[in-house]
Amino acid sequence: MTKIAILADSGCQLPIGELEDKGIFIVPLIITMKGKSYLDQLEIDSLTVFETMKKEDIMVMTSQPSTGVLQETVQRIKDAGYEHIIALPIATGLSSTLNGMKLACDMVGIDVTLIDTKGTARNHKELIETAADLISKGKTAAEIKTILEDMIEHSGTIIMVPNLDHLKKGGRITPAVALLAGLLKIVPVMKLNYDLGGKIDTLDKVRTVKKANLKIIQHMIEECKVNATDYVFAIEHVLAEDLALEMKQKIIDMIGECDILVRELPAVVGAHMGIGGIGYQFIKKYKEI
Repeated sequence: MTKIAILADSGCQLPIGELEDKGIFIVPLIITMKGKSYLDQLEIDSLTVFETMKKEDIMVMTSQPSTGVLQETVQRIKDAGYEHIIALPIATGLSSTLNGMKLACDMVGIDVTLIDTKGTARNHKELIETAADLISKGKTAAEIKTILEDMIEHSGTIIMVPNLDHLKKGGRITPAVALLAGLLKIVPVMKLNYDLGGKIDTLDKVRTVKKANLKIIQHMIEECKVNATDYVFAIEHVLAEDLALEMKQKIIDMIGECDILVRELPAVVGAHMGIGGIGYQFIKKYKEI
């Protein structure tokens, strides 16, 4: 039986270095703040990033793991006796990490199965943990890819930002668009577009933050057909825990008790959303586990 390892990045929020005995290898994404670069989770955490953004009103940049770190990790995987890697990076629409993983595997000389998670945070984590369980049950890489891609097709990430100032500063929208949205008091609701590899795409525009969050919940239930039995959920935020907890209760009130996590977003995502941003996630569970 082929010995399979999992290679992922810190967007999944799993601890770096602590799961390698289980065949899960996590490489840190890079956070650049105030002219200095940090290894995500190892040298800086999400709350520190967000609190600094709030206090100093600064821009934070993010980037994929360095080629050297990826190559060193893949070599370590090969040296540990693994013959195949399942690569599960953050969405290709958000980062080029998948291409970096492919390059590192080619350089080291190890077979790899590449899977675009089309997401991050809890959905990303759920895919990795499912893959690890499937490996332990003797599934092949091809079988695991089929199962995970079906889970991905039954998943989603929808985000809300209270204003467009941060996206404007990051050059993701024009100043004119941000000014117009501010004058009209529009709160954008956006969804990771799976047809575009998980790029951020506009879903709707509403007038208040509360209405934006309720619109997201309505969309998940009515359009995406989520339920408390088959799906797990997350509400991840940028220093907006009170609102996130309120919306968690709203989801429970509407669909019943369910597995729903509330926590801060990964820094690599929250840095681009700004203070007050909230992301909603759902993913269908693999029932045979």
